[in-house]
Amino acid sequence: MWFNKHLIENDEKSSYTCNDELEGDKNLKIALCDDESIHRDTLKEALTVCGALPQETIITEFSNGKSLLEKHIECSHDIVFLDIEMEGLSGLETGQKLRDIDRNVIIIYLTSYKKYVFKSFKIEPFDYILKPINNSKICEVLTRAIKKHREQFYIVDFSWYDKSYTLKACDIVHIESDIRHVTFVTDNNKYKSVGKLDDYEKRLSPYGFLRCHQSFLINMNYVKSIESKSIITTLGGEIDMSARRKQDCLNAFNEFITRYKV
Repeated sequence: MWFNKHLIENDEKSSYTCNDELEGDKNLKIALCDDESIHRDTLKEALTVCGALPQETIITEFSNGKSLLEKHIECSHDIVFLDIEMEGLSGLETGQKLRDIDRNVIIIYLTSYKKYVFKSFKIEPFDYILKPINNSKICEVLTRAIKKHREQFYIVDFSWYDKSYTLKACDIVHIESDIRHVTFVTDNNKYKSVGKLDDYEKRLSPYGFLRCHQSFLINMNYVKSIESKSIITTLGGEIDMSARRKQDCLNAFNEFITRYKV
């Protein structure tokens, strides 16, 4: 039975603990936030019959944005299904606060009105689901969201002199090469290693990384815009882009945002 495989909790009696050492599918945490219990029940049922949930998924229900945010600060969720029209904090306000404290959380909005879609662009939701809920749409979005989550937690390991390092792929803004060395650039640090950019391109292309220059590999999650000769990152940086790769970059980025930024 499904209840033997997954744990469902609510915001009144939530008891699970956070273990940061467990990542990926082993402790996938999903939050359902809607101020109407009937909609939470419908969504929960749609998720369970889909068959895409990993074995150790934890689903927690919340009736308001405030309790969701409090729990997320204590132990972050991986995927959040968030109703837009709620009493108190709206879904848009809750989503903005979630994004302010967690840039990697996957937010999926539920709404009865298409007019809210454009208002939420700056929050960068993963997708939107229109009510009444359609099971096949839920399953399609959930499957893609789980795939996105796996990609975020892909680990890159390397060494430099006598030290070993691991970085989550989602934390790497770009990688640059210089002869026999590569440098991993995050939003607040740089890490150097011996290696070839070609090797990292093969490893990281399935996880949203784009080769924009002979010397640069960029994480498309951090692309703000593609200019005539460079790529501007969401952190304000500028990465060189070769003329011969420009069209390939545009095509790859358009495909990326179609998959993940709808």
